[in-house]
Amino acid sequence: MIKDNVSHALETLKRVLAEIDWATGADEKGTSYRVDFGPPHVPVSDVVVSIDPDAECFLFLANFAPSTRAERRDEVARYITRANWELVLGNFEMNYDDGEVRFRSSVDFTGDELKDTTLRRAILTAMEIVEAHAEALSAVIEGKATNEPIDD
Repeated sequence: MIKDNVSHALETLKRVLAEIDWATGADEKGTSYRVDFGPPHVPVSDVVVSIDPDAECFLFLANFAPSTRAERRDEVARYITRANWELVLGNFEMNYDDGEVRFRSSVDFTGDELKDTTLRRAILTAMEIVEAHAEALSAVIEGKATNEPIDD
């Protein structure tokens, strides 16, 4: 049985996504939405936003493309480590097995109501971080730059 605050969070997420023109179809469970930014899918291919009913958590994932080639993964990991150092909210991460890079952010709303303003702020902040690093991170992924992070 889904808790009331989780049901409210799912409704809030659906409404906010429609209001910001990110209205896409939900997954089978109705808890996750994939926002495809369209071609060329570089540097960010898509964003996945979801509500985890068990953890009572909102999750934001921005997936970068293309995947990092094996010979670039150490350089990308160094960039990500340096970029993450100053971040207050969220983090960049890379799967060393396949080279996929993403930005992850979340909001725990255990036992509370997830308000529109909180959700909007979480999405906006995450997108601002992604946009601030997208060009530099993409250049490192593609081998066009070293691991020096951007200056804020």
